This record gives sequence, structure tokens and C-alpha cells, in this order.
Amino acid sequence: MSREEVFGEISKILQTVRQDPSYLNYWHAYKKIQNLARTIEIPERRGVRIALLSSFTIEPLVACLDIECRLAGLNPEIYVAPFGQYSQDIIDMNSRLYIFKPDIILVAIDAESLLKDDFFSNFPKIGEEEKRIFQNEVIEHLTGLISKLTSQTNALVLLTNFIVPVFSPFGILDSKIVLGLKEFFVDLNTKLCNIYRESRQVYVFDLEGLAAKHGKERCVEAEMRFRGSILLSRSFMPLVAKEIAGYVKALKNLTRKCIVVDLDNVLWGGILGEDGFDGIKLGSDPVGKAYVDFQKLLLSYYNRGIILAINSKNNYEDAMKVIREHPNMILREKHFAAMRINWKDKVENMIELAQELNIGLDSMVFVDDSPQERERIRQALPQVLVLEVPSSPFRYAEALMELNDFNTLAISEEDKLRGEMYYAERKRRDLMKSVSNIEDFLRSLDMTAEIRYADSFSVPRITSLINRTNQFNLTTRRRTQVEVERICSEKDKYLVYSMRVTDRFGDEGIVGVAIIKKGEKEWIIDTFLLSCRVIGRRVETVLLARIIEDARRSGVSFLIGEYIPTEKNQVAKSFYSDHGFKFENEEQGVMRWRLNLQESTVKMPDWVKVI
Repeated sequence: MSREEVFGEISKILQTVRQDPSYLNYWHAYKKIQNLARTIEIPERRGVRIALLSSFTIEPLVACLDIECRLAGLNPEIYVAPFGQYSQDIIDMNSRLYIFKPDIILVAIDAESLLKDDFFSNFPKIGEEEKRIFQNEVIEHLTGLISKLTSQTNALVLLTNFIVPVFSPFGILDSKIVLGLKEFFVDLNTKLCNIYRESRQVYVFDLEGLAAKHGKERCVEAEMRFRGSILLSRSFMPLVAKEIAGYVKALKNLTRKCIVVDLDNVLWGGILGEDGFDGIKLGSDPVGKAYVDFQKLLLSYYNRGIILAINSKNNYEDAMKVIREHPNMILREKHFAAMRINWKDKVENMIELAQELNIGLDSMVFVDDSPQERERIRQALPQVLVLEVPSSPFRYAEALMELNDFNTLAISEEDKLRGEMYYAERKRRDLMKSVSNIEDFLRSLDMTAEIRYADSFSVPRITSLINRTNQFNLTTRRRTQVEVERICSEKDKYLVYSMRVTDRFGDEGIVGVAIIKKGEKEWIIDTFLLSCRVIGRRVETVLLARIIEDARRSGVSFLIGEYIPTEKNQVAKSFYSDHGFKFENEEQGVMRWRLNLQESTVKMPDWVKVI
């Protein structure tokens, strides 16, 4: 089969899992794809290496995890530590775990393997002090292993918490006992969360929450447990794999940034053109309350930094009257970064929305009650994730919450304000239409650029930009927060800049990042990126001019700019030539441009105040 035929066959196989995500379908799909995948070469950027370390048999999870990664467009390699040897793998610096060089490591250790054999049977006789000692032993064991692990690898570490038992020998009196059996494990889980709350490398994987969602009595199959030490049931494993895939997507920058919604039968019940302002269902009856509930969920996403947009076939003025004046609307005009309310083809509208927001179609999720419109978008724009909207509005919120495509590894204050920033951008576009040229527009903004070296406060935002910016990103080199922190600490080798931009419409937050590799006579711009929110305001020149000023003060003679072309960063391809750099060479896909600081410079734009 040709490469295209292989991908077509894999796509068909994956579709069976989408339609019926049972363990049996995961397993069959895994076996078939394993054979097909060997016949083609996958680009390295689509690869992800996952290690599973466990105190119980975890091999059956591999099939589900492999398929979940492939559903996200990734080609996974998965390493499983030998049974019962997770500690040896972590402690031995030469173990196969470290040779494998994983991107993500799941550490799943069950409680029974950490406590004495008679812990559960003797629990009613154990006093509070002895229970605390047991807890401390468990914590010390786990934190010791995780410390060793993080000292040897930069991989993202997922440490599973403990499933709180449903049964207690105390029965209905468990909550009356100090550190009853359930409280014992709840307390352990809380301690683990507190220990790793500030860590950017270690995340507590909420196995307890997943088990509660699935039904704890369905999470383990007794026969599989006793015969094969398999502690995850076949019905539970797809859920666990999907949750892990949420971290994988966040790490591989596959996060969706924008939810695009229809209006009729999505934000409110009924057809506005037929039912009118007073006839739509919104808040006053059970059906109307379901739409209000869905809007509240969308608002929670907006408040954590997901962009909202509208793509609806409707009369603009009628729809805006509802959005602006209906007493039960939760989402108002200010919550939408862009709107297409017209009678045009929704595919055309989606493309325009992506262009207006400066984001890729692969960053968007489309929500529409019409199966025909959903299929139209799926076929015309396969990059867009189309939510399979249930027929009943009572299940809308549940369907959206099932998506694991909005996860990020950190949320900065700038992220939380993203919706407001995009609304301000709409106001800037309105202003631009009223002035005659771009320079008058830029001067009218009263911009201020605050350029600083990275510190502990800005590193999370810098990491987020490094991993999420695609368009004005000269090299698209992705880095974890641990790697960024390491670079920031090596001040003799690197300089890491952040640039914050404000104007008359508001504070954009940190929107520019540059990482400089320092040499005695030559500095190399390893990373240079700009948030899509400020593309077109020429603030990239401000950051570059500041780097040049610093280089001159340090006695540097040459500044080298690197550019690695991608499908998405063409907007930045002439950045160095536009600023007087001379093309030097291209090696292994990296184009290098040189600026002689003794002969050339870049002037600081006079329409920006720099502090």
C-alpha cells in the first residue's frame, strides 16, 4: 500500500473507536495499526514517548493509550517497566527507562503495595498516631522516588493518587472515626496535591476522580485482579487512557484555543427568526435552564482563557438584540472575540474567523446542533474539531466537558484575561477603519512596551507562549517549563526576554519572548516569538531593537537570527531581511541571518514608549 493508502486505512480503523470506544475496539484497532504503522515513516514531530511504571500489571493499558494518541494525530512509543520493578527502573541511572528517554512518565502505585499486608484487616485496631506514621511512610516512599526520577529526566511525570475505598470495616461509622479508612486516603491524596502543587514537572493524576466518575465497583474486575494483578478493568482503561492523552495533547501543543458556537438551539432553545425574542427558550423552564447551564460552562472556559466566537445563520440585528438585552443571557457581546452572524456558508465564516483571530483552524472547536452543518465543516475543514452535539440540550454541557482538548500545563494571569484582550482587539480593528494609514493607527494606540529579563513570575507565561505560538514564531522550538527555568538559571550562557504591551484599550500582558545564546563576539537569537494578538502592531521591532542595544553594550559584533520554516510561520519569514540582516547559510532546515552591529542597527520605533 502507498503511504496515503496506509493513512486512509488507519483513519478508518480509528473511526471504529470513535463510534464505539470499548476496550475490545481499542485492542483490535491497536493490533491492526501496529502492523500498518511499521510500513510507513512518521515525522519525528508527531512522535511521543510514554513510559508506564506501575506496581501492578499495566500492559493492557498500552492498547488504549496508543490509540488515544493516534486519535490526536500522534505516533506513540510506549515503554512498560518490568512487573514489580518500577523502583529499580527509577533508581538505576542506566535502566531501560532512561535509555528510552520518555516525554511523559506515568507512575501508578497501588496502596496495598505500599502498606503492610495486614494493614486493611487490622485497620480498626490501629490508633491515630500509627495511621499518621503509615501515611508518612507512603509519602516519603513516593516523594523519594519522584525526586530521584526528576533529577534524572526532564520528562513530565504523572503520579496517580489513590482510589478512596468504597468499603470501610467501620461501615456507617467511618466518618465518626478520626482518620477513618476513607479519610485516611482522602488525606493522603490531599498531601500529594499540596506537595506537588507548585511543581511544573510533576502532576498528580486524579485516578480517584476518574474512578468515581466511572463507578468504583466497575474499576476492578476481581478475577483479573487475582489471576493477573490487573487493577484496571477493561471498561475503566479507555477512560484512564483518555485522561493521560489530555496531558499528552497539552505537552505536544495540540490544545484547542477557541470554541465557535451557533446561536439557535445552542445558546438558546428555538429558532429566533420563527419564535422571536420572547419565544426562545432561555432560563424560564427546564429546557431553557439547560441552555443557561451550557452558557455558564462556556463562561467558565472564557474565564480561564478559551476564546469564544459565533458562527450563526441569523439576522444580525435580531441576534444582537438577544445577546445585548435578553435578561437570561449569560454570555454578552464582550465575551465574543469575533462574530459571523449572517446567511453565508459556515465554512467561509470559519475561515474568516480564524483569519480575524490570527489562529489556526486546528485551534478551533465547532458547536452546532445541525448534523448537516457539522458534517459540512468536518468535510471542508478537517482541522476543526467538531463537537458531536447530543440531540437533547440537557446533555450539551456534558458533551463539551468530555473533550480533553482544552488542557494546558499551566494557566497564567494573561491566559485568564485572553477573552477581554480579544474583545479589546475588536475595538482596535474598529479604530483602524477610521484612520487613513497604519502609522496614524499605531500612534493613536498610545502603546507602551515593557521589556524585562525572565523571572519566576514570567516563566509560566513565557513557557506557555513558547509552546502555543505558531505563526510569528521564528524557530518554533518547544520547551517545558523545567527547561525554560534551567535556561534562565544559566545567565552566563543565555538571556531570556519577555515583552509586555499595553495601549489605550488595555493590557495585553506578556506577548513577546526572545531567548539569546550568548557568545563573546556573537549572539544567536535561538527563539523569537510574538503572540498572534499583537501581530501587525510592529512591536517585534521594539524587542529586536532592545536586544541589539544590549548586544552593543556587551561588546558583541554580530547578531545571528535563526529561522526554521513551518507550515504556520510564513508570516515571519522576512523578519530578519526586513530588519537589515544578511542571509548567511542554511543547515539542516535552519536558515541563519547575520547582522553586523558595527555597520547596521535597528532603530527603536518612536510610536512606542519603552520602559
